[in-house]
Amino acid sequence: MSLEESGSRADESRSRTSISAQRLAAQLLDEEDMAFLDALQRAGLLADLDEEELLRIASEVEETDDERRRVDLLSLYYGAGGHADEARTRREADRFFVQSVGEPATAAGLVERLAVLTPELGTVELDRIGGDDGPLVLKAGEHFSAVLDDYDEETDTEEYDLSEAAQHQRGVTMVTVRGLVRALNVLLDRHDVRERLVSLRGDDEREVYVALGVAEAAQLARAGFLEDENAEDMMELAAW
Repeated sequence: MSLEESGSRADESRSRTSISAQRLAAQLLDEEDMAFLDALQRAGLLADLDEEELLRIASEVEETDDERRRVDLLSLYYGAGGHADEARTRREADRFFVQSVGEPATAAGLVERLAVLTPELGTVELDRIGGDDGPLVLKAGEHFSAVLDDYDEETDTEEYDLSEAAQHQRGVTMVTVRGLVRALNVLLDRHDVRERLVSLRGDDEREVYVALGVAEAAQLARAGFLEDENAEDMMELAAW
């Protein structure tokens, strides 16, 4: 058998394996799951989600309600099967960020985690302007952005104590992940970064963010996969 014939048969074998993996994954997931993952890929996310990886996460995800299941699928993909370096690469590529309700966190810690996903900004700090009673801001270089109170009874978001994060007494000031994300997006705008963090539809326990361009974000919003139900809210969060 020639090397050419051997290579051709190997390619055919891999192709059959991929088709089988994709079909099996489609049997394990429902149509809504597949539509969700497909929409994210078409928006430029989940670059490593080939047929074999799809089968892996489909095999590992537990049967539960739709919103929880979709967040679980994302967690499995970005967890990369426990391979730390690959997981970090995937998270940084899509700027994937998830925060669970009740998970121990401080405002400063959240900013530190978010800053890892926005290397264009350099050092990002949480600070006040004009003393301890001044407005709370995020600073990156010579730019700063106000961290606004974004609490809404209808929004599944948790507040985090700034005074604990700062490790000294300033009174109790609460911030939300969404408020920090919006301030970070303003800084991205001032650094001419067109990709912004938007909120994927989470579940009762987790907030999920990824980075997208405006056209891709609008595409996911129309499909019902973003937390924001209308374009105005999406644009406001992303500072477009």
